[in-house]
Amino acid sequence: MSVAFPPGLLVAGNASGAGKTVAALGLIRALRGLGLEVRAAKSGPDFIDTAFLAAASGAPAANLDGWMCSPGRTRQPRSLPRGLGRVARRLLAPQAGRAPDLWVVEGSMGLYDGAPGGGGSAAQLAALLNLPVLLVLDVRGMGQSAAALAEGFLRHAPRGGGPRFLGVLCARSGGDTHETLLRRALAPALREAGCRLAGFLPRAEAPRLASRHLGLVEARETLAGLDLDALGRWFAAHCDLAGLLRDLGVSPPAARPGAAPDTGGEAAGAASGILPFRRRRGPRIGIARDAAFSFCYADLPALLADLGAEPVFFSPLADAAPPRDCAGLYFPGGYPELHAEALAANASMLAALRALAARGVPIYGECGGYIYLMRELEADGRRHALAGLLPLACRLGDRAAALGYREATPEPGWLPDGAVPAPAALRVRGHEFHYARRTSAALPEGCAPLWRVRDGAGQARGPEGCRRGLTAGSWLHLYPEGSRAFWKAWLALARMAATKARPCHP
Repeated sequence: MSVAFPPGLLVAGNASGAGKTVAALGLIRALRGLGLEVRAAKSGPDFIDTAFLAAASGAPAANLDGWMCSPGRTRQPRSLPRGLGRVARRLLAPQAGRAPDLWVVEGSMGLYDGAPGGGGSAAQLAALLNLPVLLVLDVRGMGQSAAALAEGFLRHAPRGGGPRFLGVLCARSGGDTHETLLRRALAPALREAGCRLAGFLPRAEAPRLASRHLGLVEARETLAGLDLDALGRWFAAHCDLAGLLRDLGVSPPAARPGAAPDTGGEAAGAASGILPFRRRRGPRIGIARDAAFSFCYADLPALLADLGAEPVFFSPLADAAPPRDCAGLYFPGGYPELHAEALAANASMLAALRALAARGVPIYGECGGYIYLMRELEADGRRHALAGLLPLACRLGDRAAALGYREATPEPGWLPDGAVPAPAALRVRGHEFHYARRTSAALPEGCAPLWRVRDGAGQARGPEGCRRGLTAGSWLHLYPEGSRAFWKAWLALARMAATKARPCHP
């Protein structure tokens, strides 16, 4: 797929909670209000913000990450990694006959935060994709000190080079007096950096997005009470949108001869959260997708299709069984604890999964999907019996059990010998973020671990995950383009299982 990147920008903050999500959503909606076709992406491993970005842009949004797409690399890439380019090209391909006019990437955490050494940061991503940065500064309680904060971000030069800046946007500002003070204080640093003061987003009017332990409350729960068009108008009223577009070299359709503004129609794929992919005839891979299992990277189905599979979707909450003739099943993460009672009550689905596991169909679950494959989940003092394909139990706590980037190699004996490279060549990258813990650290008899894991700094964390037969689960969320070799091997496992040529079991 050959797609030239359109103009774009990366919206970054000085820290988590600086207001960059509200700014990114407002910017995207304001641009759409001008009739521009916009695509959106999120820097880093964040499944929830991408759903908001998709709703605002009217098209599926993707996750882009410079560290997770490059397994085995110990240094930051200086040029665009192949896997990162594939995701960007899928995101920016024409949809419903329209190519994007520009794209907006929302950063994660602070601009320079990521893996040790700067890998995976929004700054690194902006440099790799050649995107200028719109820096959102939380200026609550600041006067002249905002100038020192801005100057530090604009001048900072990390190893490998820093990003270029499009402008600075002050979030949660006070009244006119506060804005006048900030304007004067910031002027010298902005002049030196050659970027504009993009505006002030007043705290008195800023919309609030509810949060949960893994971040924002999911878009499906929040969007009903969020007027995106009003958010876009609010942003446009407080931001120099025309100046930003001039700097990017983009003109709205109304300014183009013969062009008409967009009427506000949503792209059909936005609600799916999945990037378009070409349907292929190959082994059918069932992907769980509903309110309990929504943490699937937008480009994973496209990657599986590239590798010769036919992705199909099903709901463990609503369906009686997975789709027929599936050669393998994948359960992504999500919030199964919020739907544990309904999941446990769907006896038909649970019986179908047990029958498929007994037949030797490969089944793989990540984080929330891992929980679903277990025997039992304890949450809020209640115990819920789940699939029982793995003889494990876990308990949901009120503190994070693990958080961070991960690199892993598969333990021997899991993937088919001869069909793939040696396990050491199958490095994968992803992340771990969960509040549940297994009630027993030791694996039961008849089970074996999946991965040998290191953190983002390269420190060993030991074995991780559990497999029994061809059913496997792990706390790791694998980044698709950082795990392409693994998915190729897992599909080989599915093909072998389908022809009854089963590899060795633990």
